[in-house]
Amino acid sequence: MIKKVKPFIIPALLLVLIDQTIKIVISNVFMQYNFDIIPKILRFNPNLNTHLSYAGNFIDILSSPFVAILLNILALFLFLSGYMLYLTKRPYTSFSVKMIMICGIAGSLCSLSDKLFWAGSLDYLQIPSLFIFDLKDCYLTVAEVMFVVIGILHSREISVKEYLHFLKNKFRL
Repeated sequence: MIKKVKPFIIPALLLVLIDQTIKIVISNVFMQYNFDIIPKILRFNPNLNTHLSYAGNFIDILSSPFVAILLNILALFLFLSGYMLYLTKRPYTSFSVKMIMICGIAGSLCSLSDKLFWAGSLDYLQIPSLFIFDLKDCYLTVAEVMFVVIGILHSREISVKEYLHFLKNKFRL
């Protein structure tokens, strides 16, 4: 399996490096700053979210470090196992699936790094009156949106039932 995901490792780690470098710079130099990037649309507003996820702001169990880390590991497993099933169906990896893998792995690793090293997420971009986010959230959103689009377009080729059957056979669950 490592050989199959090897092409995604360097790009994903580069995205993780970019995300974590931005957070280090912000935490050391810019934490006290708050300004409009695009007035009434996007603000720079650094904030350490110690609830460990957006949902953790509303559901206490998701603020548990153990649960949050477990969910990160589950997300990585879903990306990798989903890709393993994809490879049984396709002889080559499309550009969109490569982007899903790179952004999904990078976002999951950034999120895991946030929980392990920052005890939360240093979010710094804000859509006023809605939510605050960071680059990692952008990676995950790109992966999620592309996954949904591809899932809808290819829903007849791969189903959830087939995925669960694949997991059962592959991992002897």
